[in-house]
Amino acid sequence: AIKMAANGVFLRVAVFRPTSCPTVRNMATLKDISLRLRSVKNIQKITKSMKMVSAAKFGRAERELRPARVYGAGASALYEKVEITPSEADKTKPNNLIVVMSSDRGLCGGIHSNLVKAVKATLAEKGADNVKIVSCGDKARQLFLRTHADNLLMSFSEIGKRPPLFCEATFIAQEIIDSGFQFDLGEMYYNWFKSVV
Repeated sequence: AIKMAANGVFLRVAVFRPTSCPTVRNMATLKDISLRLRSVKNIQKITKSMKMVSAAKFGRAERELRPARVYGAGASALYEKVEITPSEADKTKPNNLIVVMSSDRGLCGGIHSNLVKAVKATLAEKGADNVKIVSCGDKARQLFLRTHADNLLMSFSEIGKRPPLFCEATFIAQEIIDSGFQFDLGEMYYNWFKSVV
């Protein structure tokens, strides 16, 4: 490039024009970084709204659970005071029925897997020959189908979406009675709420 000096003399000046910089492999551009930041902020907003929704659901479930605990404590006190003995059938190998109260879905896998582990430990201890399992909830049913499908007597789904009703409990009990499986001992496995943590 040629530039004219102040007193009319022409000078030859070199002008630096940078060529496009060679791109470095796996190097994020400014646009990539800004897109990533925007997506992280959007994910944070979604997570915050999900936390708010789950807190509202938890509060509603806790309010519904509080009055029902009295009935559960009364039923357990009744079973502690009354001595229930197994029937005089074959004492060496009594038929056992295990009812597992799980849910149909949920992101907390420990809830379902701990129930199934407890039942599997019982089956390993007592033997799985004369034991039948009734699963209330799809998650437990799926886990039992993998290893103990022959012990699964029946399963129920769509339970626990709404507050529990007595008619649902009587329906499950009547289905167990109508199944034709004569059991000497029945056990129920369920989760007990302690704290949010």
